[in-house]
Amino acid sequence: MGYLVKIMGCGTSTGVPVLGCSCSVCKGGHAKNQRWRTSIAIWGPQGIPVVIDTGPEFRLQALRAGISSLQHVIYSHLHADHCHGFDDLRGLYFNSQKKIECWLHPEYEKELKLRFHYAFEDTGYLGGRPDIVLRSLPEHHGFFEIAGMNAETFFVPHGNAKTNIFRFGNFAYATDFKTVGDDVIKAWKGKIHTMVASGLRWKDHKTHSTISETIELFKKLDVERGIITHMNHEIDYNIESAKMPSGVELAFDGMEISIPD
Repeated sequence: MGYLVKIMGCGTSTGVPVLGCSCSVCKGGHAKNQRWRTSIAIWGPQGIPVVIDTGPEFRLQALRAGISSLQHVIYSHLHADHCHGFDDLRGLYFNSQKKIECWLHPEYEKELKLRFHYAFEDTGYLGGRPDIVLRSLPEHHGFFEIAGMNAETFFVPHGNAKTNIFRFGNFAYATDFKTVGDDVIKAWKGKIHTMVASGLRWKDHKTHSTISETIELFKKLDVERGIITHMNHEIDYNIESAKMPSGVELAFDGMEISIPD
């Protein structure tokens, strides 16, 4: 059995439509141009869901994905569009009464505790709090086991921050990066069937990989199926899909991806 991946959201930090914007993508109403903030859920051989990032729409994303119980969350980094749905973990905890493991890079642990301090200390709040257990990702590169899956991660540049990218067997997920180093290419080349990776737009950006740069990354890694996520409102699904080379496609919210063994 391989992996099942659901695209919980494929939009950039503003989401799409963008508030106050009257462009054709934002006002057009096309379902595949409606993008919640970027997140995925992955099910491995044990059938246990793992969510990567809990953005502002996380409650709605989990409802749509049919996630009623969750014990494993990974944070790629702590920009608001990737973690500010953290509070919605409370509902999942209340339902299951099971600890929720949250994996993140060690340098971000203090910040997560500051932003959501009520989850990590007794404030006297009577509304209840989730039972969160923090787990540390490797410092730069390494392996860890989660929900019966062996995962590999690298910590890569994202402007003045860094973000973790991941490989689960022959599936890779990389969002909010500008570049990946030769060490990633050497480690992952020829090992990936399907890769979901961010491509913000066509025009250059200081902190995000562009669509062209991400397509080039797929080529360097010999990815069989490349899927572009974390897109802004300049990207019209129908128009830009027609420009994709063979083996590359655009993500859309609710997309389901089956990765074979």
